[in-house]
Amino acid sequence: MKKKTGGFFSDGTKLVLAVCIAAVFSVQMVSAQDRETILRLHGSNTIGAQVAPALAEAYLKQLGASSVQQVETIPGVETLVEGHFPQTIKVIAIQAHGSSTAFKGLKEGLCDIGMSSRKIKADEGETLASLGNMTSNASEHVLALDGLAIIVNAANNSTNRIDFPTLADIFSGTITNWSQLGGPNAAIKIHARDEQSGTYDTFKSLVLGKKTLDSSAKRYESSEALSDAVNADAHAIGFIGLPYIKYNKALAISDGGPAIRPTVFTVASEDYPVSRRLYLYTPATPSNSHTQPFIALALGKLGQDIVRQNKFIDLGVSAEEVKVEVTGNTHNYQTLYKYLNAVRGAKRLSSSFRFKGETLELDNRALRDLDRLLEYLMDNRVKEILLAGFSEDQGEYAKSLGLSCKQAGVLQEELLSRGIRASEVLCLGQELPLASNATEAGREKNRRVEIWVK
Repeated sequence: MKKKTGGFFSDGTKLVLAVCIAAVFSVQMVSAQDRETILRLHGSNTIGAQVAPALAEAYLKQLGASSVQQVETIPGVETLVEGHFPQTIKVIAIQAHGSSTAFKGLKEGLCDIGMSSRKIKADEGETLASLGNMTSNASEHVLALDGLAIIVNAANNSTNRIDFPTLADIFSGTITNWSQLGGPNAAIKIHARDEQSGTYDTFKSLVLGKKTLDSSAKRYESSEALSDAVNADAHAIGFIGLPYIKYNKALAISDGGPAIRPTVFTVASEDYPVSRRLYLYTPATPSNSHTQPFIALALGKLGQDIVRQNKFIDLGVSAEEVKVEVTGNTHNYQTLYKYLNAVRGAKRLSSSFRFKGETLELDNRALRDLDRLLEYLMDNRVKEILLAGFSEDQGEYAKSLGLSCKQAGVLQEELLSRGIRASEVLCLGQELPLASNATEAGREKNRRVEIWVK
């Protein structure tokens, strides 16, 4: 009998091909089944571009991954961090389209952790009430600190310092030429982050106020791209997170107080007028079993090392000699002199303790800073501790002084309960403002308890 053949291949060859194809599809199906997305982070590009992927790598390694790789599906904006385990590939999916998307993602159940480079807004918190109180210590986690640097091209010699009103006039289009600031006759080119960005939201809230960003501003979803654009234009100005200053010049900024440059210390102490906190938000009682361990890693030593390696300001406590600049109206020379005399020869700690508004309740950063402070004091064998309480200008001097005394007293009691006795506690009320009392953000900066050590 004549053997039948079909087309170019014999029956035997077809059988082999069929087996091979089936095997390929089988491997693909197993591979697809063995991929597991264990955690989803949505929100801020400031956090999501570099820090979040690095934290995700560390977390997967902590779980025992033999190897970890990052796969950028959209460069700088969407990343899959894949950990390889014996039987599966575990994935942490990161989408960094802006801080507002963090709260949308949490509301719609699209993410487990929200990344935000600004504090959650009241209306956002209300929409997430089913997940718990989003401003509580269980849901709001301060990951790091960042200074919102105002950058110009390194060749720009028009100015080295600038105040909030002038900044607002530049970015709203009232001041349009560098000659108006003593520079060359050249149009000012404005560069800004996009509408979804927490960086833009912070700038709008702290600097622009009721003014509107000039329509000529070029907008960016990526912090890196904005920095590169300013670096390429001698007449450009922009605002950016501290890690993205790169080759540009950062200006010293004043908000009714002294002009302060963004440094590690001035941002850590939150003295710098345009400093901000970077947050991770979670449900108060997460259903995902990986959420709380991931947060613990991010806030612990390993996570804070990663924060620092990525050029953000970690929450570790440090000490620095600080020259106190007397600004604003002096209300009580005797009190001010006592403070200036007491801090002479002392070092100030980077952790300034703040409260929830005018209450006596420590805010979420301060609650965690208590343990960090205790560790610093024990490691450095500090002999003397000075607490200095400040308040905003409430109009009535006695009221401001009283609040500064009460808030300093709260910290004094917290330390005492941990076996640490303050050598001296001073109340300065509305002396030495860091920022304008005309805005809530400024008042929050002015309400503080400084810690000085010898």
